Amino acid sequence: MTTQFTEGPASAPLLSSDSHVVEPGDLWVERLPAHLRDRAPRAIKDPVSHYWYFNLPGQPRGVNLTLSVTAGFTRAEVDDMLAEDPDAVPGVGGGSDPVARLGDLWRDGVLADVLYPTAGLSLLSMEDTALAAECFDVYNRWLSEFCSVDPARLLGLALVPCNDIARGVRVLEEAKAGGLVGGLIWTAPPEGDSFFDPRYEPLWAAAEALEMPLSVHTLGGQRASRGVRQLGTDVPSSFHVAIDYREELQRSLCELVAAGVFERHPGLQFVGSEAGMHFLAEMERRMDGGYKGFWGNLPDCTLSEPPSFYFRRNLWWTYITDPVGLALLPFTGAERLMWSSDYPHGASTYPHSREVVARDHAGLDAQTVAQLTVTNCANLYGIDLAAVSGPSPAVSVAV
Repeated sequence: MTTQFTEGPASAPLLSSDSHVVEPGDLWVERLPAHLRDRAPRAIKDPVSHYWYFNLPGQPRGVNLTLSVTAGFTRAEVDDMLAEDPDAVPGVGGGSDPVARLGDLWRDGVLADVLYPTAGLSLLSMEDTALAAECFDVYNRWLSEFCSVDPARLLGLALVPCNDIARGVRVLEEAKAGGLVGGLIWTAPPEGDSFFDPRYEPLWAAAEALEMPLSVHTLGGQRASRGVRQLGTDVPSSFHVAIDYREELQRSLCELVAAGVFERHPGLQFVGSEAGMHFLAEMERRMDGGYKGFWGNLPDCTLSEPPSFYFRRNLWWTYITDPVGLALLPFTGAERLMWSSDYPHGASTYPHSREVVARDHAGLDAQTVAQLTVTNCANLYGIDLAAVSGPSPAVSVAV
């Protein structure tokens, strides 16, 4: 199968540090072991809106898979298409079709894509962690197949279970062998668990040894992320969810620093995805202040440097558009920040990523823009820019 296209990144190429696959709605029904399929997460079509929603067992309606592939479309356009044909599949095809994705990337000026899940994010917040781990395995095998079409340009992150650390280590090792480039863990552990717990140590050590960056992504946690289903129900619920699910990610990364994870594992790299970067300057300031004023001299503090040292050496942050974060670069530097397109979600900059990047980064020098939009991501994931400078061999260029 080939996709014909003529346009490509003639100048100012981009790398997306946080894009998404949109999994087939029947993936887990078809691929889980037979004895688990009646409990499999699955897509269910709303008879009124004709949207497909991803449902976890025993949970209210989950993520909207239909609107998850609408990069470049308005919701009104999607609704009009479905009103005319309830069986239509509006949006872009690259959520589940790697060849279609590679064509879209090239047209949008994006040389390579780091791939996070869509439906799979909600698996990270499942209470039935045993079933979730089986679902992770299904996703990881499917994602390896997806990325194998062009592993230089499609860089997948495995779902890694944290309730069973020995299994998590095995999953990370299998992911590396299967061509994936990193792991995604729960954004926050459940109440009563903490990243201070030494039980996580084998996972941190494995990720460091394998040179597999670990990520946390908004809406993939065991605490505030579970409240996402309350968005839009009433003002108090919507307000708290909108605030708390981003703070969940920020708290976890600060906790990893304070727990001495990066003191013990200096090569471990961790990414905070889709929470922006505007809060980073304040987080560094507050963490250093707390370290100096409250806990840095306590007997159980293991840090040999202030927290900001580990922020600058071990933590990375993705953003789509973040004018406040860009204005704070004099405080944070640009070395650990990475632009993302969020393709194929509705919030994506596709199909105008180059124009959006030029607008948002106006006034910054060319070297800083290149750091933010290309070289930081390439350095973290080992992307060979020369190898991806042309169109993918999986697609063909019309002459």
